[in-house]
Amino acid sequence: MLEKGENVDVTLRRASVVAVTMATSRQGTGVVKELSKSNKYQIRAITRNIKSSKALELGSLKNVELYKGDLMDPESLNRAFDGVDVIFGNTTPTKGWKVFRGSIVRAYEMEQGFNLINQVKLAYTKGKLNHFIFSSISKAKDPLKNDPAPGHFTSKWDIEEYIDSCDLKEITTVLRPVSYFENFENKLPGYTISKKIFPGIVDKDFKWQTIAVEDIGKWVRGILSKPEKYKNQSINIAGEELTGPEMAMTLQKLVESEGLQTNYVVIPRIVMKLLEYDIGVMADWIERTGYGADMNKLKIIQNELNIVPTSLKDWLKGKLEKQNNTRNSWSREWKSSQWKLQWDK
Repeated sequence: MLEKGENVDVTLRRASVVAVTMATSRQGTGVVKELSKSNKYQIRAITRNIKSSKALELGSLKNVELYKGDLMDPESLNRAFDGVDVIFGNTTPTKGWKVFRGSIVRAYEMEQGFNLINQVKLAYTKGKLNHFIFSSISKAKDPLKNDPAPGHFTSKWDIEEYIDSCDLKEITTVLRPVSYFENFENKLPGYTISKKIFPGIVDKDFKWQTIAVEDIGKWVRGILSKPEKYKNQSINIAGEELTGPEMAMTLQKLVESEGLQTNYVVIPRIVMKLLEYDIGVMADWIERTGYGADMNKLKIIQNELNIVPTSLKDWLKGKLEKQNNTRNSWSREWKSSQWKLQWDK
């Protein structure tokens, strides 16, 4: 089912059509919003529920149309990919939390990946698709220390191999992001990010590469500005490379006027493995080998593609501002309700 968008600029009817899978996910939302701002593309935002609040928000953006599609439903992808020039594809291993399993299911992500690549292949054989951008995950800094790697890493790497086996490598750009800043926003009691606590999963002495999830959109926009140069390439991408205490200090500098001290607190490995075993394996992996983004090389590419990465400082400032705005809004509403109660008397 197609939701026709009246907000698609008539002048873009012949512009490149970019399909974005899982459009209401964190990555997908960042890609849709970034490409919408560029005003150079028609964007098909593919999502399972085109009536959800997140979908409707995306559908209100300029040059965006909503398409009903599900990575677990190949035929829906076939319809959504019909006539597109570019596809941005991402997959997820998350399938609801269960005791002794957690929420990460490797087989679930693999099925999505096979469905996605098969439909990309089909769209390519029809003759219009010319570029596929796949969001994977960063390879290891030291390949000799790669194993054992977490299942939600190997699933994406196996999907990359499937891309190659389907003879799609020449039209594919693989972006391999590292850990997201947004992952610090866990809801584990005592380990939730606050002005006094910066939670982490690795020991304080290890450098940890991270990136803002919205920067995936910046990278997609940049790659599309020079597609021929970046097809048949894979890039480990990151925004920061800091130790846990350095991250905590970044936050502390933003709140020190309040007389607060921010401490880096490591979530116990045994707790991680009990709640989400694969994340515990990931923490072991980061300490053993580390993500392999070349920060110096990335600066050169970012300059070429006009990408300004989001710093951890700026991400934290945005988070604090959002919290303050929410608190001020609640305060205004409370005062207004108190005034109304008094007036009603």
